[in-house]
Amino acid sequence: MSNRIAFNPQDRFVVSIGGTLMVTTRPGDTFGHDITGHTADRAFQFAGAKAAFNAVDRFVTTMGNKLIVITQSGDVFGHEVSGRTIGPAFRFAGSKAAFNAVDRFVVTIGNMLIVTTQNGDVFGHDVSGHTIGPPFKFAGSKAAFNAVDRFVVTIGNMLIVTTQNGDVFGHDVSGHTIGPPFKLTGSRMAFNPVDRFVVTVGNTMIVTTQSGAAFGADLTGRDIGPIFRLNPDLSIRLHLKVWTNPTIPIQTMLTSMQDVYGTAGIGVVVASREDLTGANILTSLRDLDVVPNCPGGQLTGEQIQLFNNRDNVGEFDVVAHFVRSTSPVLNGCASHPNDLFGAAITQIASVWTMAHEIGHVLGLSHIDGENTNCPDGIPNCCSTPNFSRLMTGCSTSNIVGTPILAQSEIDTLRNSSRTRPS
Repeated sequence: MSNRIAFNPQDRFVVSIGGTLMVTTRPGDTFGHDITGHTADRAFQFAGAKAAFNAVDRFVTTMGNKLIVITQSGDVFGHEVSGRTIGPAFRFAGSKAAFNAVDRFVVTIGNMLIVTTQNGDVFGHDVSGHTIGPPFKFAGSKAAFNAVDRFVVTIGNMLIVTTQNGDVFGHDVSGHTIGPPFKLTGSRMAFNPVDRFVVTVGNTMIVTTQSGAAFGADLTGRDIGPIFRLNPDLSIRLHLKVWTNPTIPIQTMLTSMQDVYGTAGIGVVVASREDLTGANILTSLRDLDVVPNCPGGQLTGEQIQLFNNRDNVGEFDVVAHFVRSTSPVLNGCASHPNDLFGAAITQIASVWTMAHEIGHVLGLSHIDGENTNCPDGIPNCCSTPNFSRLMTGCSTSNIVGTPILAQSEIDTLRNSSRTRPS
């Protein structure tokens, strides 16, 4: 099934429970996408009950593991969600909620159901088990009362309002009080007319579009980080051949690679993983002889032997060989025989080495400008390094935070013969 999200006309509501996005359709079928890091997995259909399929169903939200449906008359129904199964519908006891025509947005914070109205008044209901408590009016500031306010979501105790032009405002919620509005710094969100739904997973805001493309940004405090593509339209198939386990776990390197490649709209799919750590399996290749400085196209006999290990590797696939060391010592080396695409990653590799070396395999070079005014005898002195970039030539071990790709690098990756439609 597709990893596009909520692109069908019958898709009606999008919410999240834990690390899963949930899409409910007009007929009441519910589909999900598990979110891992900055990647949305392919869609699956929930088993169990249908949900939110009546014409009178007006709002859908979640609280813990409950999917909550509120009707035009204010009746509130719920479904317990267990794994990939929607439990039978039950009716909440207690008060009605969000039944006035002026009620505009419904969200939750903790065990509170929060209703914002067209004039900015905010009302709440404390929810206990399957009972909706009586309504109360929040003290403090009004919220989401401007005509340009388009989406309301929550992260932690913050009520977040995004406007038509992408400006994002927040209110801290403390008890039954709404704090004054503040403008979040950083990226604008959900400002394109094709943006259809906004939800949050953890500290990530996710915007889904009419075409099913999804974009996200991580929130740190009151700052919105850079936009990344959540469900890539392109991908590379990566085979992991483990001759020696690296110090940093392979899964950590993989997640980091998926994060940075995701900014280019490229997914990283693990096609196979082969354990070659056995005592009698070509042990000489674990300490790999390479040509000094790892120039492209120049190979030792050991490198040729290593890359000819292509079990289960398809024509357009890429291989990451995890070896113990190289001689001379490197974190990794991307030199490979023609049409045997891959890289060697050593035990001392950094968290970004695999992403960097596979970047070379896909056509990227080290960035310019890191060797300004170097002496003649040391042309690569790293006098002006840029450790914000994935393709720094001054060691990925020094990269600070999540590195970035320049637009020209994104174009190169997307145009690589190894990069295929998802």
